[in-house]
Amino acid sequence: MANIIKRSIFTFMVLMVLLVASVALYLIHKKLKLVNLDTFIGPVTTSVSDFYMESQCNACSKIFEKTDDCPYHQFVMTTHDKGRLGNKMSEYATLLAVSALTGFTPVLSKEHHSALIDVFPSIPYNGSIISDSCINEAHQLFTENLAATQAFLATRPQERIRNIRLMHYPNTVFYFDKIKGILKDHFAFTPRVNDAAEEFLAATRRQIASRIPNPIWVGIHVRRTDYEHHLDMLQNGTLVKFEFFIRAMIKLKETLSDSNPNFDPSNLVYLVSSDDVDWIKDNFQTLAHAETIIYAANAFESKFEFPPNHLDMCIMSKCNHSIVDYGTFGFWGAYLAGGHTIQAENIGTGFSIQVESIKQAKLSKWQFIEAHSRQTP
Repeated sequence: MANIIKRSIFTFMVLMVLLVASVALYLIHKKLKLVNLDTFIGPVTTSVSDFYMESQCNACSKIFEKTDDCPYHQFVMTTHDKGRLGNKMSEYATLLAVSALTGFTPVLSKEHHSALIDVFPSIPYNGSIISDSCINEAHQLFTENLAATQAFLATRPQERIRNIRLMHYPNTVFYFDKIKGILKDHFAFTPRVNDAAEEFLAATRRQIASRIPNPIWVGIHVRRTDYEHHLDMLQNGTLVKFEFFIRAMIKLKETLSDSNPNFDPSNLVYLVSSDDVDWIKDNFQTLAHAETIIYAANAFESKFEFPPNHLDMCIMSKCNHSIVDYGTFGFWGAYLAGGHTIQAENIGTGFSIQVESIKQAKLSKWQFIEAHSRQTP
């Protein structure tokens, strides 16, 4: 009898161990399973904890065991550290989107992390040193081709690939709205930049209060200088002329009037920023008699210990609506702002990856107008 009881107890304990192990494996599977981005459209996207595995909220360089110079866990990495702030933001956003779709852990290179953390201290990762052998072994993903990217992700790479490397200048806008809450959390400007932007807007509001008590802020970004060569080489295009911005302002007024019968265009205040401040002052001053034009460059003071472009984007992000010509810097200023955006298209005879990427995303308040007037002089 005693032996029967002992065997029964032993069998029960074995069954309990198996049950606990099964539950643990199930929970791990649930934690690491492929993420369905459609679940991130609503309030779920408002916090980091809703999106990442618990371990992913820690510093990537500290949580991974190393084997053959690579993290042991599956991960997707950024290693293309060229480009400026807008490019790096696009790469980071694409990194998070691909991470969500595959369940892979996002890993930032040291250089990428350093460039972003100075502007956005809320990014919850440390930079990682990624060896050449690890980079060379990774699967290369060219996300500029959306159809090819979707086809690749549909093959469930988490079941057959160890690591993914994002190539070139990834800017897969198609996925950004799915994780918009996450992006806004991560792309929160450092307090010193944010405070400077808020103080500038408050001072501007006081300055125009007698004429415009309820201003509608419109951020305008004008990209010039070295971008002329970029447009010529990649799109057989040319920089837009000032008349583009006049047409964009008219289009925005029409859009706001259509959406709000009480809209008063005299409340519009245009906050203009550019990498060519002299150009915008020479041109936009011609509208000073009819429009309220403010230059974002006036917000910058020599005592500030950060670059002027950080403040430019932060001011843009606080506007109600936006007008941009091209480039990722203007895109992110407008995207973070929300509201209506007017952007240039058909910049040249060549293909524009950025314009196509935004159109594929079908951003609800994003409109395009011709970059160059088709009217004969």
